[in-house]
Parts: sequence; C-alpha cells; structure tokens
Amino acid sequence: MQLMIFKKDKLSHFDYVSTGEFFLALFLMFITTLFSFIAVPFYLSKLLSSKVAFFNSHYFGIFVFFISSFLIFFIIYYFSCKRKNKTLKEGLFLHPVNQKTYLICFVVGIVISLVSLPVIFKFAPKEFYAMDIAKTKEGMIYLFTCALFAPVFEEIFHRGFMFPFLQSKINSFWGIVLTSLFFGLSHFMNIGNAFVLLLLFVFYGFVLTFIRYKTNSLIPPIVVHFIHNVTLIISFLIASSK
Repeated sequence: MQLMIFKKDKLSHFDYVSTGEFFLALFLMFITTLFSFIAVPFYLSKLLSSKVAFFNSHYFGIFVFFISSFLIFFIIYYFSCKRKNKTLKEGLFLHPVNQKTYLICFVVGIVISLVSLPVIFKFAPKEFYAMDIAKTKEGMIYLFTCALFAPVFEEIFHRGFMFPFLQSKINSFWGIVLTSLFFGLSHFMNIGNAFVLLLLFVFYGFVLTFIRYKTNSLIPPIVVHFIHNVTLIISFLIASSK
C-alpha cells in the first residue's frame, strides 16, 4: 500500500507549469540575478565613475534589489499567468480571505518573531549582519525597505511559484517540506554558518508554506511574513540603540 506521504491530496490535482517551464524559469531568474547584482553595478560604476560613494552604499543595494525582484516577478508572471492565460489573481493564487484569517496571520507573525528573537540575539553578534546595519541611518532605511517589500517578492517566488509546482507534481506534503527547506537554505547568505539560525529559517518556511497550503492563498503568508519582518526590524533598532 502506498504511504500517505506519497499520495496526492485533493489540493494537489491542478494544472500548473510543466517541469521544463519551471526549470527554464529558474534558469532565467539565475541569469537576471547575475545581471542585477554583477552586470548592472559593473557597467553603471564605469559610466558614472564619479558616484563611487553611491555604488558602495545601501541605497544602491536597494536599487539593485528592486531591479532583481521586478525582473524575477515578470518571469514568474509570464510562466504562471501569461502562458496559461490566467489573471494575476489566478496564476499566483491571490485569493481573498476573511478578516478572521487576517487577524490570525497578524498574531502568528508577531508570535513567531517574539519566540525566535532570543535565538537570533544569541547568535547576532557574530552571525546576523542586520544588527550592525541597523546602527546607521542608511542601514535602517535599507532594513525597512527589505522588511516592507521582501515579503512580497519572496512569497511570490517560494509560495506563489515553487510550492504550487511541487504540490502539483508530487503532493502537498512534499511541497511543504521541500519549499520550507529551500526557503531556509536561500537565507544562508544572511545568517552565515549559524546552523541554529538556518533551522530557524527552515521553521519560518514551514509556517509560511503550511499557511499557504491551509488557505490556498498567497495573501496570508505575505501578511505573516510582513508582520514577522517588521517586528524583527523594530527589535533590531531597539537593541542597536542601547
């Protein structure tokens, strides 16, 4: 008898992008990331050599972040919406939810932040770069920009593109597991080699993906992710001011 974890549940039976389309999209995202973080800084610094200070600032980091994020968004939109003749709402599962769900998401976002803060602060002096960034005005602007916009773009990729692909090709269980693991590993550059923090981000990924699965909507994990980030940033600012 086939194990339950290998069976497809009712939410797994839907048509999504093909395997070829998925990996082509990933390849294009990889190319756009290289373009945004390597080619753009290189050529702009050559053209505007007098603006060296700007290119070394967090403001330029924000600029590059938006270039990369919007390019990746349009790639996802093309494969999940445009090629499938679906609206943005249908292709990215932006289904509305009730007020009770929003309230639960708000509470969950705060709770997981407060629960994880002691772990983060324990490893922050050596492993978590956000603490040092929060000590400058420029760094604070950078962190708040990431807190406001990163949840949207990260959720579109992880829970709006990767999860439905895995869910439709394997099943919901492995979609949740693999998406959570990839989400955690994708934050490796943010946390260095702190294994505990890596596990913490995998846990974040599990919570967000499980919420996406239970609501069948991308909006709730975006809300949770946003509240979580804002709570953490405020905590970093308070800690850095002491």
